[in-house]
Amino acid sequence: MFDAAPEALPEWVRKAPRFCEDPVKAARDLRPVIEAGAIEGMRTARLTDEVVRALAGSGLFGLRIPKEFGGIEASPRTYIDVMSELSYADGSTGWALMACGFHGGVGMGPSATERIHKGDEGVMVAAQVSKLGKAVALPGGGYRVSGLFQFGSGSQFSSFFAGAFQIYEDGQPQFLENGRAKTVMCMAPRENIRLRGNWDVMGLQATGSYDYEFPEQVIHEDFISGLPGRKSPAAPINAIGVSIGHVAWALGVGDRILDEIKHLALSKRRFQRSTLVDQPVFQMEYGRHRAAMNAARALVYQVFDEWLEAVQEKRATMETRAKARLTACWATEIALKAGQFAMFSAGSDGVRNRDGDNVIQRAFRDLQTGATHRHIDGNMLIDCTMVELGIGHPDLDI
Repeated sequence: MFDAAPEALPEWVRKAPRFCEDPVKAARDLRPVIEAGAIEGMRTARLTDEVVRALAGSGLFGLRIPKEFGGIEASPRTYIDVMSELSYADGSTGWALMACGFHGGVGMGPSATERIHKGDEGVMVAAQVSKLGKAVALPGGGYRVSGLFQFGSGSQFSSFFAGAFQIYEDGQPQFLENGRAKTVMCMAPRENIRLRGNWDVMGLQATGSYDYEFPEQVIHEDFISGLPGRKSPAAPINAIGVSIGHVAWALGVGDRILDEIKHLALSKRRFQRSTLVDQPVFQMEYGRHRAAMNAARALVYQVFDEWLEAVQEKRATMETRAKARLTACWATEIALKAGQFAMFSAGSDGVRNRDGDNVIQRAFRDLQTGATHRHIDGNMLIDCTMVELGIGHPDLDI
């Protein structure tokens, strides 16, 4: 499986439907099969075939695909609700689809767009942009690239892989005026990638977020994202950064762990004490976290709706982006605190596994792991705050 080209995808992945009438209901209806596969997924570090088949058959692979290509082209609110539903069922499942269902070939050239959206290879794309490969420009266009990347979440059912590459000229790395690396985002088909494994982790265990390599190869310019002057068809939601998926994931897992501790509190009784649900301290803290989660969801809805409206009216600014991403960081922190409250309130019931699984423990581990992602971590919060304060203009393009 590793140090070789990934196994070929089955037809039911490659030709998966990209549309359904009610995406939120479709996500909710998947809960039984997703929950049934959670333990096996943790054991094997990848989603079960049953879960992947259910996802593929649901139409949710088209959540961010433009309608002109037969996709759902979901609104921000629908996208948030779908990702929350999937993540409520299992954090790994929601994360895997969120990560590789985001790109969809947006910003690519004509031949890449044609191949992705009108071919039979599929539309899922595993990607990483925080680790850089090497790209050398070729006469006539395109680049010769190579690089090793990490965190290929959803790689088991991704048709394409993408990565960020620093441009080299005359053997020297190139930089922009602000000191950042001069990069291009390149995409290659599944058969041109090598999986390297390396996914043995505390949380999000079933995401199959393997390291992957771009062996040295030539990338046609149409498979390079966002080249100057290119007008690529895309739904307005594709102008909204990936933090919408990460915060939707956090909201789903945060809601699940609060529901789990609520259920446990009805029967949990520590030695010579009243039932947990009857203890005023628990009641007060549960109320605080539930209210905070509700408030976080409401604000997330609002700011991402505002971002979409600004995109549609061609008035989106860096400040628009910073406000939404700042909200995503804050809401993730709210979910993380809810998870910590639930885990500690569960006591020994949170520590022990039952039949190989413990939903409170699993959700807690997933929250601890997912909250470290660069799009929703403390550094991103600082970058967004600098924009809000008017004292900096960091790169928030992704």
